[in-house]
Parts: sequence; C-alpha cells; structure tokens
Amino acid sequence: MNIQHTIQQWALSKDYLLNRMSFICGPRQIGKTTLVQNHLRKVNQTQHYHNWDSMYLKQKFAKNPLFFLETLVRPIPPGDLVIEKERQWLVFDEIHKYTKWKNLLKGYYDDLKHALRFIITGSARLDYFRASGDSLVGRYFLSKMYPLHPNDMIGKSICFTDIWHPNANHFHLESPSKEFHEACTHLLTLTGFPEPVSNGTQTFYRRWQKDHITLITQEDLRDLSKISNLSKLQTLVYLLPERVTSTLSLNNIRQTLECSHQTVQNWLTALKLVYILFEVPPYSKKISRSILKDKKYYFWDWGLVEDTGKRFENFIAVQLSRAISAWNEWGLGDYALFFVRTKDGKEVDFLITEKDSPLILIECKKSDTTFSRHLTYFKDRLGVKLAVQLLEKSSIIKQVSPDSYIISADCFLQLLP
Repeated sequence: MNIQHTIQQWALSKDYLLNRMSFICGPRQIGKTTLVQNHLRKVNQTQHYHNWDSMYLKQKFAKNPLFFLETLVRPIPPGDLVIEKERQWLVFDEIHKYTKWKNLLKGYYDDLKHALRFIITGSARLDYFRASGDSLVGRYFLSKMYPLHPNDMIGKSICFTDIWHPNANHFHLESPSKEFHEACTHLLTLTGFPEPVSNGTQTFYRRWQKDHITLITQEDLRDLSKISNLSKLQTLVYLLPERVTSTLSLNNIRQTLECSHQTVQNWLTALKLVYILFEVPPYSKKISRSILKDKKYYFWDWGLVEDTGKRFENFIAVQLSRAISAWNEWGLGDYALFFVRTKDGKEVDFLITEKDSPLILIECKKSDTTFSRHLTYFKDRLGVKLAVQLLEKSSIIKQVSPDSYIISADCFLQLLP
C-alpha cells in the first residue's frame, strides 16, 4: 500500500512556506520521518536528513556545529544571495532533544535561510517545547500531522482554489468512488496509523497497539511529566475507550483508580500532550441550561474503541479535528470543535465554530435515516448554516431541508482535507 500523506502538499510546499521553516509534529509512529525522507528522495537530497537521536550525529556536532554543510549536494556559495530554485532542503529530526535547540536553530536559520529550506520534525516534545518560548516566532509555520484520511490512501490531491470549508459558499455532495469507500471502511475497522494500516490485519494491529501505548507511556510521559505511577495511568488509558462519546466524570474515574481528582486531571492533560487523547469541550453560548464544564475525550487511535457505534463517532471526531487543523493552518478561518448538550439530555455530537460563532452541527448515527430531533432543536436555537446527520451506512445523500442533510460518512469525508 502506497500511502501519500496529503500534508506534504502544504507542509513541504515552497509556495506555502515562502521563506519560513516547516515544523511538522504529531503522534508517534504517524509517519513524519517517512514523509520527509520520501520528500528528500524526490529532490535527490537524501543525505540532507539528520536525526538528532543518533550518537553519530552528536559526535559530528561536537566536532563541527555546522556538520550538515559537509554533506550538502551543492556547496553554499559565498554571500547571501542564492537563486531561489537552488535553495536546498534540510531536515532536522528530533533536534528538540538538544538542550539549547531553539537558539541553535535560530542561528542556523538566520545565517542560512537564503540557501536552505529547513524542515523540523518531532512528536510530543517538539510541540511542547516549541510552545514554551518565543525565540523562533515569525520563523516557521507549524503543521500538525494526524491519523490517516482516505485521501492519504488513494493519493488524491487537494484543490486549494476550490476547497470546501465551513464558511465556503458551496456544499457539493457526490457518491464516493469504490476506492474511496474501501479506504474509509479499512480505516474505520482498523486504525489511522500507517504501519498497521499497511499491514492490514487485526492480529498485527493488536500487537502494534500494545507496543505503541507502552512506548508512549514509558518514554514520552516519563520525559514530559513528573508522573510516577505509570501503571495506574496505563490502566486509565484502557478504562477510557468505553467512556468515549460520553462526558467524562472525573469523580467516577477517581474512585475507580483510588486517587485524587487533581491527579486524574493531571493524567488526562499528560495523555493529551503525548497524542493519546484529545478533548472536545461543550459549547454553551446561546443555549439555556447547557452543561458548562464536562468534556468529551476521544482517542487519536480510534481502534482502541471496541464498540462499533462509539468507534464511528471517534473516527469522525479525528477526521473533523484533522480538517479544522488544516483549515486553520491554511488561513481559511479560526475554526474550533465543540459538542452541545443541555442538562435535560438534548445533545448533538459536534459543532464547528468560527471565532465562537456556530456554523455546522454534526450528529453521528450508524444507520438511522430519521433526522435527529436534537439536530433540529439546536439548529433552530443556534442559527447554524448547516446541520448534518452522518451515517456509517454507505450510499445515502438525503436533503431534509435547504440546510439539513442525512449523508453517508464516506460522502461527507470527501469534502475534508
């Protein structure tokens, strides 16, 4: 299976980056290294990849801080004027593991940006340390690399001039190709991480999943937090899948794990930081008797969720989060993802907003083709431009009213990057 991540169409694009560095971060084992190595291979600059985890690299750096100049395909000419087409790509993977990486990278960029295009990749620690200071502000664009979308699997290019987003003036739906539908089914039944997707079997995925969770909880969490009781934190990870799609009661978790409320909150924060979980908060504006604090949590790896209905909602949550991140990165808006729920139980799974203004309501159902009463209720009160009921069942495009639809997920996902 030849996976082609669509993120390469902007995170590795000269026209998108202009003179800035490209920072690419995301979950462990999501394919960042493969992405940049394939890019270097296409431009015949494979020797421009440098992994700062390597002891060999550390030894070279100790002898010569500009070691990477020795392996460039073309020497950098004297002066600071270089023909644009002659600028070369340079990848630093895991450079954030060097103590003073920000100042070092700032110096490299300021001195060599006229000749080199810098790509910086990493997972949780890069994202965390990047946000903890401002010495690199104005020198890079950040791109988040998330679990796979069907377009990544079929190699479909994005048309940026006609891309749909929540503020777009068009909403064109069409039945997906057989190839796209099969990619959706494959992802939903397995996971969105490239290695198990490429292998394609549940047995391999289960082995991979166990190692993946262990790797993150024992290495990334150890490095980024002061959590000592990692065994209980791992237990929390395996308790959460059955609670996906519901607001999470920290008090119930606290009692189960026999720890304090603050400890559970700290653990959840840590699990978000290392890309195991992400949260969707409640939206309360314009809604009387709405819940204000309780959040919903989803897994980046939806394969952890065994219940098929809950897994479908988790899958859609990931695809919406991925799309919102891309739209924001492209400068199309300031979008965010919420859910809506009142104290008397009325709820819709997702709400997309732009600068806190509600735009699109989305409800997930396995096969129910009766338009949700709760969608109608919140559509009227929030004044959204679109209300969509997504079905796992395929081959359905049904318009209920001018701004309300019942659509198969594979039809809707074609609109998302």
